[in-house]
Amino acid sequence: MTAGGGVPSGALDDVNPDWLTTVAHGSEMGRAVLAFDWQATPLGPPNDWPEGLRSAVAICLSTRFPMLVVWGPELISIYNDGYRPILGRDKHPWALGIPARDVWPEVWHYIGPLFESVIDTGRPTWEQDRRLVVERNGFPEETYFTFSYSPLFDRGEVGGVLDLVVETTSQVVANRRLECLSSLGSALADAEQVTQACLATTIALAGHRDDVRFADVFLRAGDQIVRVTSNRRDDMLVWRGVDLTAVIDSKGLTHVGGDGSPRLPAELAAVPLGGTFRGLQGVLVAGLNPERPFDRDYRRFVESLADTVSSALEGAYRRSVEIGEYRRISDTLQAAMLPPSQDLPTIAARYAPAVDNLAVGGDWYDVVDLDERRRALVVGDCVGHGLEAATAMAQLRSAARAALLEGRTPAEVLSSLDTFAAHTDGAFCATVLCVIYDRAERQLTYAGAGHPPPLVVGPAGFRWLDESGGPPLAVTSQTEHPERTDVTVSAVDDEVLVLYSDGLIERRGEPLDLGMSRLAETASRIHSATAQAIADHLLHELLPDESPDDVVLVVKRLGAPAAGDGPVSAG
Repeated sequence: MTAGGGVPSGALDDVNPDWLTTVAHGSEMGRAVLAFDWQATPLGPPNDWPEGLRSAVAICLSTRFPMLVVWGPELISIYNDGYRPILGRDKHPWALGIPARDVWPEVWHYIGPLFESVIDTGRPTWEQDRRLVVERNGFPEETYFTFSYSPLFDRGEVGGVLDLVVETTSQVVANRRLECLSSLGSALADAEQVTQACLATTIALAGHRDDVRFADVFLRAGDQIVRVTSNRRDDMLVWRGVDLTAVIDSKGLTHVGGDGSPRLPAELAAVPLGGTFRGLQGVLVAGLNPERPFDRDYRRFVESLADTVSSALEGAYRRSVEIGEYRRISDTLQAAMLPPSQDLPTIAARYAPAVDNLAVGGDWYDVVDLDERRRALVVGDCVGHGLEAATAMAQLRSAARAALLEGRTPAEVLSSLDTFAAHTDGAFCATVLCVIYDRAERQLTYAGAGHPPPLVVGPAGFRWLDESGGPPLAVTSQTEHPERTDVTVSAVDDEVLVLYSDGLIERRGEPLDLGMSRLAETASRIHSATAQAIADHLLHELLPDESPDDVVLVVKRLGAPAAGDGPVSAG
């Protein structure tokens, strides 16, 4: 016979004393204890168990309250029916007769010292709603327990520990989710505009990441579905989610991850917004807790979040319709939408919105092919955030692109934007940087209006293109706009051009020069990588966790394109 094995049922009375037979027949675990081969464990046969262990096991098997008895230097486990659910599918019935350290290795760093304390001092411990991540159902699972470890004495010495335990996971999680719904409802109470409701949603949910790891709000704008707000920084560059149009059409929750059953966690859930009223539709995408199963309660919670947001959007939308505002919202979202990332063989462009802010904002970039050998790169930053800044950004971007396609130089582009910004709401004091790269001549021509200077890194080190500067758009002490000047410098193959907005380098209470040095040092270390790898690495290393500003980053590898890349549009 071996640990975990049994003996023939007819022989039970021969190996088990009357005390164990009497208390064991009334429960499933009692019968399991009777059938277990204790001879193969450090405890030995029940006939030889000390009185203290016998009394503890008799109490354990005679109650429905969850109990675990551990005994001896090895802390061998004996438990009752009430304790079985705590062990989950993976640990029962294997845990019977096994050292407690081996039963709970994933949390032994916490509970092990508690057991040792009880044994060493003879004094009980008490924990209420203690969070423990256990592995009992095929994944690391967030759980909560209220429990007490009490000493078990034998002849005046502590021989073991009695664990009296109640799992409180359901209550703790339910209260936590109720608080989340309450916070969301309070945040949305004063949202009078559609975009305010979207923004309030992601800000409120950012404070409840135990159940909503991240939140994105999408709205249908014309024939596109636009991400309006988000409270996450990771995975912000490229959306690899579900088919949002299908979610809207299905009118039901869709989740990604898990095995299709409510037993395992899922990655995210997408729930349609709106649909009960004409003209406004969207999707709430909620990142899910990877340590909680996506069960019926979790699903209902996410659906309740969507219902709360939908109600707020409905009220805001109806107010917008009354004042003719919704058409402007839709048009602005479509015009202002920047692709989160843009990749070509030698260029990578990235946009990351501010934490808890609108996914449309004042920072922008553009990549414009001028002819077979020249490409223009533009980055800009409008004052402010949100819908107003997005409107100004969209207009400036369109004006800059039009000027470039007319054949104007970077300085001429900025001069035209000065005039444009003076007559455009929200564009005053915007900063812009325009660079034209001539691949045939190996030259960079640039001009800036109040924007941080471009960085060039390569095998020989780094340099700043800071010889052309001037005030932000439409800012002058004269009656005329400032004179903008072009600067042309040579470019070397294998160098890398980095354009960015100030959110990448600015830190509160820190000199700007320090942020620029950090950017130069980081870019220099990886200058030989692809443009895409450089862009992603710079954002990962330099993007502050709590940035109050949007960030735009454009990385261009200089030199001839690789074989087969074709004209400049591919290089």
